[in-house]
This record gives sequence, C-alpha cells and structure tokens, in this order.
Amino acid sequence: MSAASSRDTGSLHDRRSIERLTIQALEAARAGDWDLVDACYSARGLSLAACELDRTVAQRLVSMDEEVRAAILVAQAGISAQLTDAAQVKRHLRQLRESSGQVASERVTIHRAA
Repeated sequence: MSAASSRDTGSLHDRRSIERLTIQALEAARAGDWDLVDACYSARGLSLAACELDRTVAQRLVSMDEEVRAAILVAQAGISAQLTDAAQVKRHLRQLRESSGQVASERVTIHRAA
C-alpha cells in the first residue's frame, strides 16, 4: 500500500468520523442533550484540524450545523419563556406577601402539621 493511498484512506476515515460526529450532535440537539452536543463538536473540531474536506462534504456539515443551531434557538426560546414565567410568579408572590402585611424581605417558612 502506498503512502498516498494510506493518506486517502485515513482521510476517508476522518471524513466519515466527522460526518458521524455531526449526525450524533444533531440527534443530541434534537433530544436536548447539550453535553453530548458539546462533546461531539469538540471531537469533530479535533478531526477537522487533521484533514481536508471537499466542498460537498463541507456543505452537508454546514446544513446539519444549521439544524443544530435551529434546535439551540428553540431551546433558548423555551428557557427564556420559563425564566419570564418564573419572574412573574416571583413578582406575584411578593405582591401577595406585601398585601398580607408581611415585609417583602421577610422570609416565610411553611410548616406542615403531622
């Protein structure tokens, strides 16, 4: 086996690995597993540094990256909505405490009778 064909095989292996990692990242993003998304992109970055990609492969990766980005934006919007809801609940509870005569800064402890 010549050095050139060995390099080509390694490059093919790297491209497959890069595509596999990108697909895994996309599936993880769809499932909301952001730690796995991060791990896949970290590993992919190391593989990308070691090989060259042709235009077709690069375009497929960019397309999948855009899908991951879209999943991230959906997750961010969901988190933002939850934070807004939590802030509204917190404001409402503070207003209830104030209307019942408690100072807003007082801590309220609820005891449950046995």
